[in-house]
Amino acid sequence: MTTERRVIPPDFVWIGSSPVKVKEDDKWMGWESPNTIQPKVLLDDQGRVNRIRAPVLDLKGLTTPTHLFYVVQHFGAPEPVRPEDWALAIDGEVKRPLSLTYEDLLRLPGRTVRTVMECSGSDADFFEYFKGEKPRPYRDEQAMILSAGEFTGVPLGAVLDLAGLTGKAAWVRAEGWDKGLPANATPELQPFYYDKALPVQKALHPDTILAYAMNGELLEHLHGAPIRLLVPGWSGNWSVKWLRRLQVMDSEPDLWYHYHFYYYASSPEDPEKELITNIMVKSIITSPKDQKVVLPAGQHVIRGLAWGGSGLINRVEVSVDGGQSWNTAHLEEPRERWMWVRWSHLWDVQEPGEYAIMSRATDEMGNVQPREPRYNNMRKNFNAIVPYQVTITAR
Repeated sequence: MTTERRVIPPDFVWIGSSPVKVKEDDKWMGWESPNTIQPKVLLDDQGRVNRIRAPVLDLKGLTTPTHLFYVVQHFGAPEPVRPEDWALAIDGEVKRPLSLTYEDLLRLPGRTVRTVMECSGSDADFFEYFKGEKPRPYRDEQAMILSAGEFTGVPLGAVLDLAGLTGKAAWVRAEGWDKGLPANATPELQPFYYDKALPVQKALHPDTILAYAMNGELLEHLHGAPIRLLVPGWSGNWSVKWLRRLQVMDSEPDLWYHYHFYYYASSPEDPEKELITNIMVKSIITSPKDQKVVLPAGQHVIRGLAWGGSGLINRVEVSVDGGQSWNTAHLEEPRERWMWVRWSHLWDVQEPGEYAIMSRATDEMGNVQPREPRYNNMRKNFNAIVPYQVTITAR
């Protein structure tokens, strides 16, 4: 079987296993379809899809279809590895170093996890907006580095149990097949495989899995096939794709994508750098769409999404007066630990004028979405409340 990513340019569709160029008036599989949403696609120098931005504001339901799911990698995507040629090395602070094949992994009991995945750099342009340095960006004009999906695989803890952790095991370093140099690397830095190291407690969480399937199908190449690490609740950079090695270590390793890129600090020289892990509590409005909206007086449904990595979202509030007062929104079922929740609020507005609508999420741990972002020199993990300007006209 092939592990090649089934992503095609916007003017193609998949018919069976073949990409077919379509015209604007073509039908889907012989039938009309209202689903015409396309992602924002970036190509590599060979014309292949390399990165994807998800049209989050246009999506329905909870899961992001695979062909719309965002894709980011720091280095170029490696060449595909067929499952029958793949192997995973497990070494370091283990009692029994192992090399597992794809079939070895599939023999272990499986687990399915549904989760939001968000890049730490999502919404980064809003930092400058809040500082008054740039005009207001609009989310519908810049497809987002944010998605949610269902992943099936094997708990990482089950694999580590096979190898047997020693008493010194404290961190699990995951290494992918993608290799290169960061854009701002110093001259002495040599090319390296992309890697991240999980504290052993997070590695052993039952929902931290080695995934081989996504949204009901085997992983596509751009999503990390044959096997990727999935770390729910943490920023997307932790979920290492194209997995090749697990190295168990007795202390935190000095990895470039820990304290050189994904950290909170005021400057690169800040001695108090903090590693970015959890996705912070956050909500966005998906309807009306994030733009200069003009609506007639009457009833309108304000809809959105809310999520966070520290706990289940248990409250969303909506303001239509710029935060002077707040109304509790309806949370739609189901609500799952790692997924976002859909919410809605019926707004009955009769007076023409300018309105600033906002949403605010709270999770079960008491974390509340803030009015100001947590500023940091890396522009990571933006989660502040963003007002939407809406003009209401007379009927």
